[in-house]
Amino acid sequence: MQLIADSGSTKTSWRLVKSANEITKASTIGYNPHYFSTEKMVESMQKLLIPQLGVPVETVSDVFFYGSGCSTPNSVALVENAFTATFPKATIFVDHDLLGAARALCGKEPGVACILGTGSNSCAYDGENITDNVPSLGFMLGDEGAGASLGRRLVRKYFYREMPKDIETAFREEYQMNKEVIFHNVYKSELPSRYMAQFTKFMSKHLDHPFIFNLVKKEFASFADTQIMKYDNVQNLPIHFLGSVAFYFRAALEEVLNERGLTFGRIVREPIETLVEYHN
Repeated sequence: MQLIADSGSTKTSWRLVKSANEITKASTIGYNPHYFSTEKMVESMQKLLIPQLGVPVETVSDVFFYGSGCSTPNSVALVENAFTATFPKATIFVDHDLLGAARALCGKEPGVACILGTGSNSCAYDGENITDNVPSLGFMLGDEGAGASLGRRLVRKYFYREMPKDIETAFREEYQMNKEVIFHNVYKSELPSRYMAQFTKFMSKHLDHPFIFNLVKKEFASFADTQIMKYDNVQNLPIHFLGSVAFYFRAALEEVLNERGLTFGRIVREPIETLVEYHN
């Protein structure tokens, strides 16, 4: 039996593949090796995961784990050790969630895989492995096209008095637009990117307004130019997207790609189901 996982910092989606027609779903907290020791990960999986699987651990033959934070040999080894202790008969494969996104989006064909959620990332993929990756610089330096950057762009427009009056009024009525509150959540909280990404809900509700649509389109144009256009042979590859931001703002995303002569591929909100397809 195969155990396949897509793990972010807050949530892990699991699929235990017993046969083509029998798949068990499970969900746990995220297992980012930056925050977990091997021992703590083993303890947590025994408590949260094993009861949901409902099979003896010795019957799991393969584990494929794609996880946030699994980008260095040390972090991969930490996670591998946790799985070896938990599933003693299994062959273990651990890699970064970006490879998981690429395999979920592209399958076994070449393409460009893009993540547009709270944060953003991208890579070129040859059908099996990542061949190039323009680095993601995170909330403070990058994350173009992501929910956090969209929210940042919207809040700036509000405080710089660059919003149409109808949008400004609606925005102020929906949120507590107090500069001190904004500053506290951006500069003093642990997850400023998640705070800023919340404003994409407002943008999705008002996407038919030309001001909001053009704002989203400019942000996606920034992502396309800083990330997608840097890959070799990009004009001949499908461009695929993973994440809720890509899903909800598809129309603006398609316009940006069409203007650059790029081929729009597919959008997948959650990678776990197509990862199962890749491995079976």
